[in-house]
Amino acid sequence: MSMNNIQIPEPQFPRGIKIRALLFDMDGLLLDTESLHIRAYAELTRRLGKPRPAEVFKQFIGITHQVTAQWMINELDLTNSCAELVAQQQAIYLQMVATERPPPLPGVREIFDQCEQRALKRGLITSSEKVQAEMIMQMVIEHLNQPGDWKNYFDVVCTGDQVKNRKPSPDLYLLATEKLKLPADACLVLEDSPAGIIAAHDAGCRVVAVPNPYLKADDVAQGKADFVCASLLDVLKNFDKLTNGS
Repeated sequence: MSMNNIQIPEPQFPRGIKIRALLFDMDGLLLDTESLHIRAYAELTRRLGKPRPAEVFKQFIGITHQVTAQWMINELDLTNSCAELVAQQQAIYLQMVATERPPPLPGVREIFDQCEQRALKRGLITSSEKVQAEMIMQMVIEHLNQPGDWKNYFDVVCTGDQVKNRKPSPDLYLLATEKLKLPADACLVLEDSPAGIIAAHDAGCRVVAVPNPYLKADDVAQGKADFVCASLLDVLKNFDKLTNGS
C-alpha cells in the first residue's frame, strides 16, 4: 500500500516545545542501504546452497541482524550460529556498499544546512556497528562534497555497539539525550522503520516517521509518531512546524 492510498494521522506537536536537536537514523533514512542489506541476505542464502529471493527479507527491515539470522537458521535448517551468519552477511553487504557507493537520499544536504542555519544540534543514532557507520557516513559526506571527517557534522554519534539493547529498545535514544544534555522532548527524531520509531517514542523524543519505501506506510507510524512525512523533502517543507512546535 502506498502513501497515496492511506490516511495516516498527523497530530500537531504541543505548542511551546521548541526543538533543539535533530536525531537521524542512518540506514533507509539518509541513504538507501536497506536494499543492499536485503540483497546481501539473498546472496548469502545462495552461497549457502539454499537460495531465497530478496523479497523474503523485506520483513526484517529495521530489525536486528540477530533476529534475521535466527529466522534463517530455523527456516533454512542451518547449522551455522547467528554470529557466523551475521558476519557473513555483513561482509557481503560492506562489499556491496564499497562497490556501489549509494548516494544520500534527496533532502539530506538541505536538512543538514537547516540545522546549521538554525543552530540545531545533530545526532546520528543507528543500531549499526561503529565500523559500518564510519564507512557509510564518510561516504555520505563525500557525496555531499563536504570536507573533513564525517563526525565533525554531528554533535553526538550513538551506534549499536554502545548499548546493551538496540532498537526497538529506547537505549540508543536515551544515550543520545544524555550525551546532548537535553530533555527528550527537545529532540526531534527522524526514523524510517517501526523499530526505530518505537525506540524514539519510548525514550520520550518527538518522532517524525519517514516511511521506508520497502515497508507498508500504515505499519510504520503505529500511532507512536508525532508527525508523518512522505520523504525528507516533505520534512523540509514542514521544517518550521516540526521544529518550532507551532
